[in-house]
Amino acid sequence: MDILKYPTLSSLAFAIYQTHFLKDFKIPLIDGDLFSQLKKGYTGGSVDVYKPLSDNGNPIYRYDVNSVYPFVRKNYDMPVGEPIYFEGNINKIKEGSGYNIIDKPFGFFEIEITAPKSMKIPLLQTRITTGNGVQTVAPLGTWTDTYFSEEIYNAMIHGYKCC
Repeated sequence: MDILKYPTLSSLAFAIYQTHFLKDFKIPLIDGDLFSQLKKGYTGGSVDVYKPLSDNGNPIYRYDVNSVYPFVRKNYDMPVGEPIYFEGNINKIKEGSGYNIIDKPFGFFEIEITAPKSMKIPLLQTRITTGNGVQTVAPLGTWTDTYFSEEIYNAMIHGYKCC
């Protein structure tokens, strides 16, 4: 490959990937309404800063975790391939509808979710419009938004309810 044909390292890396590893698989172009819906499922990481005080004067060590994404990408399933759009309750897909019955739905879903009112540090984030623009918050109560299935399942372990 002529590396001078690629203006950035990212474009060179993608060209190498396409040439040597992608083979016959096509990366689907997602745009329009489907892109807008999937984009709602991405809010960025949740960051809380706490400065705990040591009661006995011992030092307190704090750590910041970087590059979790490559680890997760290597070790866990990710939603890949041609996306399928449908409306309705995924748990009620019937045989013969063109889809397989799904034991544990995987992907991005728009759902109504209710956080436990007693939760001190809510898990799921959503965007709200305020006088200062769009803000990302982790609320209590009930709202509708788009989430990745694994986030939903984790939230349900911690008491969230969804429809």
